[in-house]
Amino acid sequence: MKFDVGGSRWHRTGDAGYLDDRGRVWLLGRCDARIQDERGVLYPFTVECAAQQIPGVRRAATVAHKGRRLLAIELDHRSSPDVATAVDRALQWAQIDSVKILPKIPLDKRHNSKVNYPELRELLNP
Repeated sequence: MKFDVGGSRWHRTGDAGYLDDRGRVWLLGRCDARIQDERGVLYPFTVECAAQQIPGVRRAATVAHKGRRLLAIELDHRSSPDVATAVDRALQWAQIDSVKILPKIPLDKRHNSKVNYPELRELLNP
């Protein structure tokens, strides 16, 4: 859906974001994916982008799981044994309760780049 604001054309994406004081758009991620708990609101997209910058992390996905903030990571060939420690340190701001290493994070078959969160939740609930 497209709409006009102040003479500018916008496209509704379902993502949250904000404009900074320089007029840049910062995307936070899908509104329906946000985690809201006693610590506040956390957008998984922000955590996943930060995690994927850590050497050894191929893909990351953040979910609320059994009332806790869980970060699932898929390692790449450069991973080292201390990658989970590096993730914990780098993402202290996100207050992640646990990090789970998975052999593969499931992807949406339509895009093959977006995390398939329903399938991920099934993997986490054996």
